[in-house]
Amino acid sequence: MKPDARSFRIALVADAYVNPPPDGLDAVAVAAETGWGVMQLPADDYPPEVAEPLLAEVAEQMEEFARHGYGFVLVGERAGLPEALAHVGVPLPDQISPRTSSQLADFLDGQPAPRAGWDTGQTAS
Repeated sequence: MKPDARSFRIALVADAYVNPPPDGLDAVAVAAETGWGVMQLPADDYPPEVAEPLLAEVAEQMEEFARHGYGFVLVGERAGLPEALAHVGVPLPDQISPRTSSQLADFLDGQPAPRAGWDTGQTAS
């Protein structure tokens, strides 16, 4: 894998934080400000026959990223995600359901440096 400009960190983000209501918390903006990449999780209203294959793909990507030392967290919740991650042997990451941008920023900033930045000779931020 090539080095990632977002410090080898990925936030798995529930749809409600990617497509927030007016005056809602925009997790994509907070992630960008704190140096995190984002992977959007399927919307809660997707039927199981649509959501399950999408969650399986997310889990496979997380397994690949985890093998390469990336750090990741979960913002919000998504039914079926714990099972999809367990299927590929990836533990559920640290999780938050923030109410404010500053709460999310503090959580993201407080995560340990991912292993990937050290594996490539770069420093992790």
